[in-house]
Amino acid sequence: MPTCHNCDTPISATFVRVFGDNDGTLEGCVHCLSSTELTGSDGRHESPSLRH
Repeated sequence: MPTCHNCDTPISATFVRVFGDNDGTLEGCVHCLSSTELTGSDGRHESPSLRH
């Protein structure tokens, strides 16, 4: 079973597939990172402006 590279907590292969990089490397998990750090999102999304 894969483990978190940060805290060595066992994690599922699905978790690595979703939150890891293309090489299968995971920088953290729900035990050692906040949800913002885990998803890489800061809450700002680029969206196209709507013009009428």
